[in-house]
Amino acid sequence: MENRQSDGGSSPPGAVVERQFSDLDEMAAAILHADVEFVPLSTPAHMDSRLMRLELDEGATLQIGEMDVPHLGHAVSHTGVYQLALPLASTTPLLWNGHAVERGHALLYRPGSELQATAHGPDRWAILTVPLARFQRTMVALWGTELPRFPENCRVARPAGAAGEPLAETVDRVRRVAREDAASLAGAEARRGLTEQLLGLTVQALGGMSDRPAERERTLLSHSRIVAKAEEFMRARLALPLYVADLCQATGVSERTLRSAFRNVYGVGPNRFLKLRRLNQVRRVLQRAGSGALVSEVATRHGFWDLGRFAGDYRRLFGESPSQTLRRLDDPARP
Repeated sequence: MENRQSDGGSSPPGAVVERQFSDLDEMAAAILHADVEFVPLSTPAHMDSRLMRLELDEGATLQIGEMDVPHLGHAVSHTGVYQLALPLASTTPLLWNGHAVERGHALLYRPGSELQATAHGPDRWAILTVPLARFQRTMVALWGTELPRFPENCRVARPAGAAGEPLAETVDRVRRVAREDAASLAGAEARRGLTEQLLGLTVQALGGMSDRPAERERTLLSHSRIVAKAEEFMRARLALPLYVADLCQATGVSERTLRSAFRNVYGVGPNRFLKLRRLNQVRRVLQRAGSGALVSEVATRHGFWDLGRFAGDYRRLFGESPSQTLRRLDDPARP
């Protein structure tokens, strides 16, 4: 289709970029305006996840993701932008920053904040990214005042009744038009009109956002900070085997508090979270290893000493044995 591109990277305003992915790391790298990581909870035989991106007016961007892989997701938004996250469809309950969310809800993330998400089944979502000055200008025009700063990573809007549907429905229509007639979105006036409509509906949806966090939100804020500190510690030590005691020491909290924080934010405990990250890191190393690499060496280097249990956990998560992942390097034609 005209103005519909297949590659990532920067694109001209109005261009529709849609890509299909068979690797979650590649999909994470393609998402703009945030540093993203996905950790699979299981892997289908043939992964088919997609990302559509549309450059809007004045630096705004709409990204729509479709994922068929149950996963944990972590993202740090770039400074200078607000991001509105919209759940569009899911076969299972979604947990975003400890909030149970569904279609019609909207989560506003402040600049530089963290998104922590859990999806136990296929899901579809959208991220509307708007430069800070552009967002506040719209707030002043429609609300009469700028949006005040808030300490949490995000504020959740749960509009009453069907009030949240217009925004989700508009994004669905944009997705459909982008696939069927992408050229109609390329003109400057079309981009401006779409941007104004999305921002107007965003402000309308935020009418269901609380002015200040309730007690549960304050607890989530504390727990999110603990989890974020633990994740920062893990990211700085990707090649090292880490254990719950290490995370307790790094965050300065007890194991009980750490366990509560991870369960509130991600819906899984820290032991499970650590094992998933370590298995995912082993897979990344095997996918990039030379032909002389040994599975046993890679596994033990990441803290897996019971190789039989490791192999079983690896197969259950990725649908193949570690040696099959390694052998794929020697046979690029294999799926």
